[in-house]
Amino acid sequence: MRDEVKLCDGVVTLSPLDPADAAPAAAEAAPVPVDAAPAIAEEDPAPAPGASRSRHRPRPRWRPHGTGRTFAIRADRLVGTVELRPPAAGTAHGDVDLSYALHPEARGRGFATRAVLLACAHAQAEGARRAVIVTAADAPAASAVAHRAGFVRRGQISHADGAVYDWYVKDLAGTC
Repeated sequence: MRDEVKLCDGVVTLSPLDPADAAPAAAEAAPVPVDAAPAIAEEDPAPAPGASRSRHRPRPRWRPHGTGRTFAIRADRLVGTVELRPPAAGTAHGDVDLSYALHPEARGRGFATRAVLLACAHAQAEGARRAVIVTAADAPAASAVAHRAGFVRRGQISHADGAVYDWYVKDLAGTC
């Protein structure tokens, strides 16, 4: 049975993707991802002194629905998507990767920031402690969304192909 989570702030609604969202018209105006970067890896805390690493079992990662959650971003109509997914192995306990994409005609209207804030609130309610956004270093609009949503830039990551990404983090312990 499909989980019918629906989140709304009065302007933007996040809801499960509907089969109608995959219609050919939607494919023609597919959203352009604003953060298609590789996941960030951070080590889990070391085992207690005297404990063997081979016996150290990693703590479970944030996994609200297995492999993640993708929501449609709607503002009277479908304007994009936002995805919450478990981070790559080796990341900190309670982290969630957040990515978003908007149709080009929906940009510059605050929809992405609102969607990110709603997604953070949902992730926090599901037990996530920290949200991570990775954007292309040459994507100022994506960086602006992260800043407006309260994320703090923690550094840059260089990918093997030479691409450079900015890494943003938001503590979810408290309010979103």
